[in-house]
Amino acid sequence: MRTLFFCFLLIQISTTLIAQQANVLLTGTILNDSIGEVILEINKRYINNTVEEYNAYLNSTKNFGIACRVEIPQLVTLRYGEKSCQLFLEPNDSLHVEFNSQTFPEKIKFGQRAKDNNSLWQNYTKQFPKDLIIFNYRQYRKGMHYYKIHQDLDKLMYKTAPTDFVQLLETERKQKESMYLLFNEDPSKHLTDEFKTFIQTEFNYDHWLKLLTYGDVYQGRHRLDTSFLSFLDSALILNDLSLGNENYRDFITAFVHYRCRYQSNTKESIYIQLYNYSKYYLDGRTKYFTMAQFLATALRKENPVAILPIYEDFIKENPYYELDKIVLDPFQKANQFTAGTAAPNFALKNAQGETVQLSQLKGKVVYLDFWASWCRPCMQKIDALQALKARFKDKNVVFLHVSLDRSQENWIKTLDEKKFTGQQLFFDPMRSQITTDYEVLSVPKFFLITKKGNFAFTPSSLDSKELELALLKLLQN
Repeated sequence: MRTLFFCFLLIQISTTLIAQQANVLLTGTILNDSIGEVILEINKRYINNTVEEYNAYLNSTKNFGIACRVEIPQLVTLRYGEKSCQLFLEPNDSLHVEFNSQTFPEKIKFGQRAKDNNSLWQNYTKQFPKDLIIFNYRQYRKGMHYYKIHQDLDKLMYKTAPTDFVQLLETERKQKESMYLLFNEDPSKHLTDEFKTFIQTEFNYDHWLKLLTYGDVYQGRHRLDTSFLSFLDSALILNDLSLGNENYRDFITAFVHYRCRYQSNTKESIYIQLYNYSKYYLDGRTKYFTMAQFLATALRKENPVAILPIYEDFIKENPYYELDKIVLDPFQKANQFTAGTAAPNFALKNAQGETVQLSQLKGKVVYLDFWASWCRPCMQKIDALQALKARFKDKNVVFLHVSLDRSQENWIKTLDEKKFTGQQLFFDPMRSQITTDYEVLSVPKFFLITKKGNFAFTPSSLDSKELELALLKLLQN
């Protein structure tokens, strides 16, 4: 969702026009501005499966204003050019930011109601930074759950004995808590109750999630018995105001997976077990959020007919209507890739830095391929396509190759060496969710898209002759 807000000196005037929908006002001043625009992103996937995006242009005095809506206290992302920072906002909040374009995001001045909340959060993230690059994380599967562990923490977990690891985590948690308490005890500072809940959730659930990950993933290596995870009996403190915190959501999900894995009932689908455990052992909005997450996964992984009973149960029982969208989207997508259904639009940069959108290619048949330079079958497949591309050179066929390389430099280097033809696009996980929309869990993977922008029947094999016949057929329609 993109909304443009033009800023004037009296920002309050513009905000009254949208007061019925907006409950948060973010204003700002940028010194030495050279871009003229900021973007605010609010990730609401955990609420309604959307990411809201607001653009604001700076006025002649380099001020901007954004009126937006926040349902649950959470972090949002403010982007200025290629740089960004996280801010904390809660319902009925107001925040003013002031920064120099040369020193953003390292130095930001805060004002208005959320001033102290964000001052502490900025200091907290400087002292305890979180790596936002997803490629620096490893995944370990236990049952049907994937633990996401930063590569540095993974090495530490691997080599550190249980007693020492517990002590390291407790020391870290106390450092974080001490920073919070010291700031909170300053009489000149005022933290809101919602932010106090948020930051305590941040370090407590981070602590518990790391303990659970260590005890579950490295149980065999460190010969842990079930007593190591006995803290789980008292750690789960449900608080709906904490739903906006990623650590809270990740812990709840991992907790339910762990509990269900050791239940005796093996006849039911694991997703139905997860759904029912959440239904009977959790409470409030957290309960329905968790039920929605497991139901949405079930709809993507299982036969929708088998999942229909719990889908109907959720739709009837869920009092938080905004959560419906989390399950409605995958329910609709259960047959998303069936021939004749619309292919999701996307916008990615090509090797020349130009933006390519699927919606702009209507009237052409599109071959959409996902690959990576480290994937040998992918490279062989693209090599094999070179001759086929030449045969379709003057026809209405576009070959799009989306690289999932972790490094843009490796991608460019590969293109220079291999001289691949077709439109070469790069996937930036911070800017696009194409891998989610197309459910790309591994490579190589490809789709055929008709002139009308719909999915076409895609050959199951990589045989170039079969692909050529499919493309010729699509050109005739």
